[in-house]
Amino acid sequence: MPTVITTPGSATANSYASRAEGDTYFDGRLFATNWTGASNDDKDRALIMSTRVLDYSYRWANYRVDVSQALEWPRQGMLDANELEFVPITGAESIPVQLKTAQLEMAFALLAEDRTLDYDVEAKGLKSLTAGPVSLSFKDSVFAKVIPDAVKNQILPWWGWLRAGSFTRPVARG
Repeated sequence: MPTVITTPGSATANSYASRAEGDTYFDGRLFATNWTGASNDDKDRALIMSTRVLDYSYRWANYRVDVSQALEWPRQGMLDANELEFVPITGAESIPVQLKTAQLEMAFALLAEDRTLDYDVEAKGLKSLTAGPVSLSFKDSVFAKVIPDAVKNQILPWWGWLRAGSFTRPVARG
């Protein structure tokens, strides 16, 4: 069983949010069975993986507080959600609630399916299907979303931006 380590700025941290924070968050969310029905082991794996996905998908603004920290947050000089104060660089408050919410929503999505893999989205882009004689018609462009809107909407625009190819992946048809 993986161990979730949420100590901000730690060289061994692997998650921004804890399982307990996830349980509290999803306790107040409708349609939360991906989380509430998961084992603790799967929740922990989803937390760790969702942190990795966010950190490799976003190019965060400014700089890490310490070069030895394992994760991209805490960061120096980041404005809070109100753009009135800086996010603290130490302590629990150095990981903003919006970032934790984004991570939890990403973990939730990963419990449903592995969004990080190239997968067959042609069926999702199907415009029409005829059974006999067989005929398929696809939409002109189909994208596989890696980062769900529920995650993207939590990340404040001044905190950073998605790296190229992280938000969607075009599906090529031969």
